[in-house]
Amino acid sequence: LVAELSPRSGKPLIVLNCGALTKDLVESELFGHEKGAFTGANERKVGAFEAANGGTLFLDEIGELPLDMQPKLLRALENSEVRRLGSPKSFHVDVRVIAATNRKLEEEVAAGRFREDLLHRLNIVTVELPPLRRRAADIEELAMHFVSAFSPGNEVVALAPGALEKLKGHVWPGNIRELRNTIQRAVLMRMGDAVEEEDITFAPSSFEH
Repeated sequence: LVAELSPRSGKPLIVLNCGALTKDLVESELFGHEKGAFTGANERKVGAFEAANGGTLFLDEIGELPLDMQPKLLRALENSEVRRLGSPKSFHVDVRVIAATNRKLEEEVAAGRFREDLLHRLNIVTVELPPLRRRAADIEELAMHFVSAFSPGNEVVALAPGALEKLKGHVWPGNIRELRNTIQRAVLMRMGDAVEEEDITFAPSSFEH
C-alpha cells in the first residue's frame, strides 16, 4: 500500500515494524516525544515520521497497528503534520509512506479491527506480492543476498548447488521470513566455507500463505 508516490531518490528510508512494538510505544516510535512526556522519557526522541522527512517511511505489519492509533496515523497522512508526545506544537513533514501486511485489510475492516478511512488513505497504489512458493525464480537471488548478509566479518560464504536445489524444492509456508531464518541458521551451523545441502534445515510450521 503506497500512500504517496513523489520521487525520493537518495533520501532517507526509515523502517518501522508495527507488529514488533508494544501498544505503549507505538505513538512515540511514530511521532517521537519530548523530554518528560512520560515516565522514562529522559530525553527528546525523534519519531519515524520526522526521521523520514524528505524520504520514505516503510510501515511493516500495518495490520497490527492498534485501533486507537489508527486515527492519529490517518491525521498525519491527511495533514502532513505530526506532533511529538508532550509537545503542544505540530510540524510539517514530507514523507512517502509505504505499508505492508500479510492480513487481508478488507476483512479486518469488516471485523472492526482496521479503519476503512485509513485503508482508503493508504491504498493509492496496491502491490500484491505472490507467496514465495509461486516465485521459485527469486529464491536463488534472495538466498544469496541472505548468505552475504549473515556471513561474519569479511568472510565470503558460498551456497553449494545441492543447498540451492533443496531451497528451491521447499514450499515456504513462512515466505521470505522463513527463507531468511533458514539461511541465517545454515550460515551459523555450516562447518566449511560454503552452505551445503545438509546445512539447510526447515523449522516446523503450522501456517500457510
